[in-house]
Amino acid sequence: MTEGLAQSRAQPCGAEAAPLFVESLMRAGYRRRPPRPLLAGGGATTLLTSVAAPDWRWSLSGYPRPEAGGAVVLQWIVNTSRVTALPPASPPSAGRVVGAVWTGARPYTAALQDVFEALRDSGAGTGGLTFLLSAQPEDRNAVVRALRALGVERDRVVDGGGVAGVPPRMAPELGPRLTVRRRSDSAMYAHCGPGCPCGCHLSVAHLQFAERRRRAGRLTALPHPLFEMIVPENVLTHRGAGPEPGVAAAGVPPLLGPLTASISAVLAEAADPAGVSSVFLADLSSAAALLLGEGVAPGPRGGPYVLRRLIRMIGSELAVRGVPPSMLREVIAVADVAYRVPLGLTPLSPGSWEHVARESRAFERVVRRGRARVLGPGLLSGSPRETARALARLRSEQGVPLGLSLRWCREEGVELPPAVMALEELNGRGMRDRN
Repeated sequence: MTEGLAQSRAQPCGAEAAPLFVESLMRAGYRRRPPRPLLAGGGATTLLTSVAAPDWRWSLSGYPRPEAGGAVVLQWIVNTSRVTALPPASPPSAGRVVGAVWTGARPYTAALQDVFEALRDSGAGTGGLTFLLSAQPEDRNAVVRALRALGVERDRVVDGGGVAGVPPRMAPELGPRLTVRRRSDSAMYAHCGPGCPCGCHLSVAHLQFAERRRRAGRLTALPHPLFEMIVPENVLTHRGAGPEPGVAAAGVPPLLGPLTASISAVLAEAADPAGVSSVFLADLSSAAALLLGEGVAPGPRGGPYVLRRLIRMIGSELAVRGVPPSMLREVIAVADVAYRVPLGLTPLSPGSWEHVARESRAFERVVRRGRARVLGPGLLSGSPRETARALARLRSEQGVPLGLSLRWCREEGVELPPAVMALEELNGRGMRDRN
């Protein structure tokens, strides 16, 4: 998915917006590429393909007739292999990455300089980085010299063999590979800890100089070498001033900045928008709008079920916060105008809007029936454990959002202990697993 929002429209929360990563790369000579079809084929478990996929890399480089120069895209992934475990705590943007490819010979120093400048311009910075280098002996010294020329101390360049989280197609036998890491508050991989050789845990970027290819078991030089970088978007998150001096506020991913602001403006007109997470809604609605634009229709399983869940999660967030579920359509409409269309995509079709209307009506029916069931005779008069069990069944069997059921209970003066609710949730999952 191309990062198609102009810099002038990007308004991250907090401090003055810094130039974004993509704009910095474009100043360095990269070009923005329009999006290709987003749906993965061949029965893949990812609903939207990633820049890390080989077909994206060859597309960006113009294969089989490479166009010299660089290209940059922004693409993300929704894994459908465990759609029933897609929780609000793991939003679609968790898999979003910025990817760039440069076709043609690219000096190590120039390519690394592009990465450093883009990280600095985006506000991510380059301080405290460690560089895990995997390379053939004939390549290693040249990369180390390039890093030293850019001011990287020698002790920050360590062996990167066997690093977790690196795309498997990035192989040092094809050319030097760098994984850039930064210290994190918590370990990211199983091998990280007090004895972690790199001293840091958060992957900032994966870089690959592809200078050779394997053919018939032998390595041969590429006539058109490639330089590729993959940067997780969470690394590029802007952080503004917090409510207290020295306290950072929660960051807003750069791509979601304009959409978040637009959703906040729309919800400001609602009856009771207090507490609604505009960032969360922007994340969900941008994903739903992209899938709708690809012709996906909500359904009971597979990729269509992911779309249905995204739409239901938007409705649930609105309903739990006291906003009428009818606002669901407006939120997706804002995502279409403020997110999809700036990417160069055509507005959603009438057929897509019919899907939204149908899902919205279905969700409103679920809310009405769920409220009648929760507030009806019997459910709130039992013990806390019986009430919790009934709410868990309403969620699993009829799709009534648990947060909304708990809100109705509180309005009636019934407060369920979190431990009781969690126990019934676990018991319900165990029963479903056995069945």
